[in-house]
Amino acid sequence: MSSCYIRSDTGVTALELGDNLATTELVLNLCSSISEQSAHYHVPTFINVCANFLMAQSFLPVDAENVVIELVERIAPTPEFIACVSALKQRGFRFALDDFEFDAAWEPLIALADIIKVDILLCDLRLVRAQMFRLRKYNLTWLAERVETQEQYETCQTMGFTLFQGYFLARPEIVTGKKVPPTALRMAELINTLFEDQPDIAKLSAQLHDEPAVVMGMLRIANSPMYRKAREVSSIKELIVRLGLDLTRKWVLMFSVFNQCNPAAAGLVLTRAYTAQALAQRWQHNEKTQSQFFLTALLSGVDILFGITPAVFVVGLNLSDDIKAAICDGEGDAASAVDIIGSIEQAYSMKRLPPDVPEDYFSLYNQQQFDVEEKLNAVIAP
Repeated sequence: MSSCYIRSDTGVTALELGDNLATTELVLNLCSSISEQSAHYHVPTFINVCANFLMAQSFLPVDAENVVIELVERIAPTPEFIACVSALKQRGFRFALDDFEFDAAWEPLIALADIIKVDILLCDLRLVRAQMFRLRKYNLTWLAERVETQEQYETCQTMGFTLFQGYFLARPEIVTGKKVPPTALRMAELINTLFEDQPDIAKLSAQLHDEPAVVMGMLRIANSPMYRKAREVSSIKELIVRLGLDLTRKWVLMFSVFNQCNPAAAGLVLTRAYTAQALAQRWQHNEKTQSQFFLTALLSGVDILFGITPAVFVVGLNLSDDIKAAICDGEGDAASAVDIIGSIEQAYSMKRLPPDVPEDYFSLYNQQQFDVEEKLNAVIAP
């Protein structure tokens, strides 16, 4: 078992933040991003909690099977706290006694514990062996911490430890939780509404109510010579009718991405999206599939736009199975298109053409890049 230190987004430790704030931020990060590591490695995540947080029942968002709750030595095992642990145990949560030193005050928690963690550099191993024998009636798993040599590892195995942490096995990794920022959440809500089969115009208008820059930009585009007809557009509903659903989707996303991100990132991701759509057209897919390629490629860039893993971002979105399979599993033609575009992007950054990408795809990418720059200039123009 390798270990990890959980820190805030700014790299601050739990002791520096204070137990309550650190635990609250940790659980938020766990629910929004760190839990993906549990799914990937098929193991639970060990997290430290403070007594106040646990007794406040703030733990509800976390699935019991995904975590082991570590009770640290700073906790005072009061009757109220023990009762809280017992109630959570009945709900399926598992508990580890962290840095356990066999203090008599902790005896009531031993019957509720699943794992006992022992710092073998601080504890007398003869005492530990005696305690393991004394507590053999409980169904406990013993975890040896700070195992740094082959000899220590073999000694702990002989004693009956079955879980291990320490430099002998792996250096600890710092895992920084990444919360989904409000701008990304608003983008997710817009995507959900825009890409419904029959978008709810009233709902879309309400979502754009707090995005005046997007609305003003959209109205300016709809009233431009490119789309102007008999009269000017003055509402979201008229705007959608004027542009049509496909163009509305693209222009709303264009303004949203540009207003929430730096121009370079916006240009890169939008070029990726338009190139994917062009590849879908080149591969003779229908308009609906072309739109799916566009959205898949756009979503593949949320790590660039917001620092969020695409697979995490799409979890809560109402997307087609094909798009989710492309994003999460790399399956399907849309995923292949994104891979090709990624090779083109890498080729430009390394100034070396990859042998497996046709030259005309580079021309296609260059054309979309030029078109996106033109569109972004329209976004910027007063």
